[in-house]
Amino acid sequence: MKEHSEPKSVSRRNLLIGSATAGIAAAMSGVVPRAAQAAGNDEQITIFSWETYHDDDWLAEYSKKTGVKVNVIRSGSVDEMFAKLRSGAVVADVIYLDVGSVSRLIDAKLIAPLEVSKITNASNIAPGIEWQKRCTQRGKVWAVPYNWGTQPLMFNTKVVTPRPTSWQTLWDKKYVGKVNLPDDAYITFPMVALAVGAKDPYHLTDAEFNKCIEALRDLRPQLRTIARGFDDATSLYASGDAELGYCQNISTVFDLQKQGKPFDYAFPREGTPLWIDCAILTPKGAGRKPVYDFINEGLTPTWQARFIKRSTNNGILTAAAASAAGVPQDVIAKTNIASQEQPGFWSKMSVLQTPESMDRRLEIWNAFKAGTL
Repeated sequence: MKEHSEPKSVSRRNLLIGSATAGIAAAMSGVVPRAAQAAGNDEQITIFSWETYHDDDWLAEYSKKTGVKVNVIRSGSVDEMFAKLRSGAVVADVIYLDVGSVSRLIDAKLIAPLEVSKITNASNIAPGIEWQKRCTQRGKVWAVPYNWGTQPLMFNTKVVTPRPTSWQTLWDKKYVGKVNLPDDAYITFPMVALAVGAKDPYHLTDAEFNKCIEALRDLRPQLRTIARGFDDATSLYASGDAELGYCQNISTVFDLQKQGKPFDYAFPREGTPLWIDCAILTPKGAGRKPVYDFINEGLTPTWQARFIKRSTNNGILTAAAASAAGVPQDVIAKTNIASQEQPGFWSKMSVLQTPESMDRRLEIWNAFKAGTL
């Protein structure tokens, strides 16, 4: 097995570019010095986000309309974002991070609860997301969704037959050397846990950890490569270096189809990991009207439609609302926006959560990659 590395861009779909690359991206994203942030006023806010979430031209337009300058810092991974917030390397008013990270952000005293009454456009969030339920911890609401996505099993329809219905397909000896995984313990370990039948893939018992370790040992010969991000995975599948694997974002599948490659995706019967990225306040941003105004703007149908069309992410709208806001049907078809309204969709999903021990998972994952597990 080799580790493949051809990262082309930093995005929510491309989580695994190194911190040096992310630092360069941040330096080119209008980041103001920390001293300037501290001395800022109500006409300036700083957000910590992902590529494709808040494009520069959108922010320039927003600043022209409101008079509020928005500085954006873009991250390369969930763990990088957490580390930079905890170290103080980044000081922001609002961060865009998955709901599964909320618990550890609270424990680290890095975030502040939301005043829900100030986020009036939350009414545009599709009901199936059940956002207040998912974003409430310890009796308070800490986040409001901005985007979400699934991480299913993807496969070459001409190579992988019959159509797979289980994660166990990744372990099928017919596909030795043809499987691909993203290099990210946070998002990949839950899939392995689901595959071995763990009762709760985010709170494993010692016995379940042992099953995961054994499963990873058996899976390693199946892999020829580990992808370092969305673009890298797309190139691996396109070149034939992988025929099936754990899909970091379904846009990979549609990118391959656009190239004439026969790929599709499936939601395995054991469950499919799903992430929900949210706007989350820091103590610095708490109570600031310009911050709430910006969060609200990102939840309008107009903003969301532009976001969905440009990035083919799911956003937070229903299919009807997305269509009414101008998202073409062929774009909606390349997302899970319509799928979320199908009976039983959410019951098949496993929303990412803070695991029982990220350090333990990382240790196992690194040993798996090194072949010392």
